[in-house]
Amino acid sequence: MAKCPKCSTRKAKRSCPALAQMICPVCCAELRMIELACPESCSYLQEGRRSTAQRLMPRFVQHLITSDKKESLEAINRFETIVFLLERAIVEVQRYQFRDLSDEEALGGVKNALKTYETLDRGIIYEHASESPRVQAVTRAALEALDDVKKRLQEQQQSSLVKMRDYMACLDLVRERIQFDLQPGKDSRAWLRHATLYQPYPEQETQRLIVTG
Repeated sequence: MAKCPKCSTRKAKRSCPALAQMICPVCCAELRMIELACPESCSYLQEGRRSTAQRLMPRFVQHLITSDKKESLEAINRFETIVFLLERAIVEVQRYQFRDLSDEEALGGVKNALKTYETLDRGIIYEHASESPRVQAVTRAALEALDDVKKRLQEQQQSSLVKMRDYMACLDLVRERIQFDLQPGKDSRAWLRHATLYQPYPEQETQRLIVTG
């Protein structure tokens, strides 16, 4: 049996549509959607999403309950779309700007975006920035994602439905999610691996990789 083309050590046992060749199960699990543009038709991607949700979401929700994070729990139920868009913005920084972006850098960017909104809530317009271009890219992406949400709500004359505290709760929820996965001595991109799973690539990108793989 041939060796995996990604690690060159383990046996390639799975058919990978993103590479148009066989890959080992470990690389499949570690690289899907964070380095490999897996098509939505991939059965391993679908199973990965199911198993990750079943394994991690109950633990995370219990963490929020134990920590008395009522606003974060409310954000999960009421503002799932906004949280999804925030996470998508961060994932796109990893996919298209800094492929080796870490959870720590993502966390730093989200914290700055949250500080910016906390400052704005006090009536002061000031964007908290970072000297790191990678962290700053995350901050900008998060703020722009929320600006897009506000614009769409204004166009639909529904801007009153989401308050400043709601946007802050969404940012705080994303911060909590990253911190929950960020543990010393463990995978430095655990959260990004989970977040990318649920952010589909544009169809043309998955097709392109299959053709050129």
